[in-house]
Amino acid sequence: LVIDDEEDIVETFSEFLKLKGFNILGKGHNGCEAATMYKEFRPNFVVLDMKMPQYDGNHAINEIKKIDPDAKIFVVTGFSDYENLDKKVSAVFSKPCDMKQLVKTIESNCLV
Repeated sequence: LVIDDEEDIVETFSEFLKLKGFNILGKGHNGCEAATMYKEFRPNFVVLDMKMPQYDGNHAINEIKKIDPDAKIFVVTGFSDYENLDKKVSAVFSKPCDMKQLVKTIESNCLV
């Protein structure tokens, strides 16, 4: 899953991950969509923004972890004020994100 409130980022990440051999099961724009799609598709990983309107990344993380405590969540955010975020997720990347490093981290954390 690729979740970000900015459509361009969702499309860019999705296309890049597809080029690297990943299957994108869903795309969303807020934390509620992330949780709903996670429940439906049970993906190997989620690429997630934190600051989004309506339901943010914290909402998504909490709901996804209720479904699967071992869920692989990779946060890509422009904000650093999320306390203990690295303890809740597989990895945290700052925007702008090094896409090659994101792919390496996903590959090393997930059975793809």
